[in-house]
Amino acid sequence: MKKPILLIYVNFSSFVKADFEILSSFAMVTKYQFKPGKGIIATGIELIKELFFLVFKGYRYESILIWFGDYHSLLPVLYAKVFGKKSYIVIGGYDVSTLEEYKYGSFSHPIRAFFTRMTFKYVDICFPVAEALYKKLLRINPHAKAEIIATYADIAKFNFNEYSRSSRIITVSGTSNQQRLMVKGLDRFRELATYLPEFEFLIIGVNDGVKKYFEPIPANLTLIPPQHFDNMVSYYQSASIYAQLSRSEGLPNALCEAMLCGCIPIGTDVGDVRIAIGETGLTVAEWNPESLAKFIRLNHNNRIRRDEARARILSIFNPKRRIERFNQIFGSSQ
Repeated sequence: MKKPILLIYVNFSSFVKADFEILSSFAMVTKYQFKPGKGIIATGIELIKELFFLVFKGYRYESILIWFGDYHSLLPVLYAKVFGKKSYIVIGGYDVSTLEEYKYGSFSHPIRAFFTRMTFKYVDICFPVAEALYKKLLRINPHAKAEIIATYADIAKFNFNEYSRSSRIITVSGTSNQQRLMVKGLDRFRELATYLPEFEFLIIGVNDGVKKYFEPIPANLTLIPPQHFDNMVSYYQSASIYAQLSRSEGLPNALCEAMLCGCIPIGTDVGDVRIAIGETGLTVAEWNPESLAKFIRLNHNNRIRRDEARARILSIFNPKRRIERFNQIFGSSQ
């Protein structure tokens, strides 16, 4: 008999969708979306809705899996604790981070920090997706029970057979505000484009309201809105280089997917970016567009690096581990 599982999230992103599909293969999964608005009142209304859902429907589920620690995570964890159910949380980066300059991270605001800290205190198991996030979690709560499990990447879907690529450099980030733009280093991506006028630069995921922050937009830089998950393979397969120039990061899914598709990676040394890239590309400890530009000119047609990039992800982020561990926890009742 399949176990009933409650999956709580804020955005049904590609990695949440992947977990939903994994869980659905051996459990009965119900999705619940917490939709926070701007301001205390809007968030308070969502918390009341979540509470009512848990009170009137929470009894149906044996366990609860939550994506990210924030406002939405504490009530489900407390409900599970009180009523003898199991709760689990996936830690993706935002929830253990703080960049005061950009007001980024759950710990950049005292109320959000309280909700998140209490979540980590009472949840049964935390699943940080990267080693760097595991270390941050233990600094917040040294007694947290945690297992590092990388997010799922579809290694069959994200593949390639074309080695010859155009001079295209891409990055992917769903971006609807300036804060997100700066945290994901899209300003750096724009700056790098000015160093390499002979290359085409493409940012995928930029909403119209954010385009003004890129002005003046270099002639070789194109900004396009968010794309459907299924369309991303063709973008990765057409690009020579993938850039992850973030100021704060966990384990970037898009970086791993691009490497599986043969993109040569470059990035900044934050989170587990260096671990993902290894020696297959270039990681810089300090922002240095000159060294990145030099590397790109020398290596953008390096066929060996394309194979090495895919092999790197296959070797250290095997998706079977997440599937097997989730099956152990959420699999069928006897």
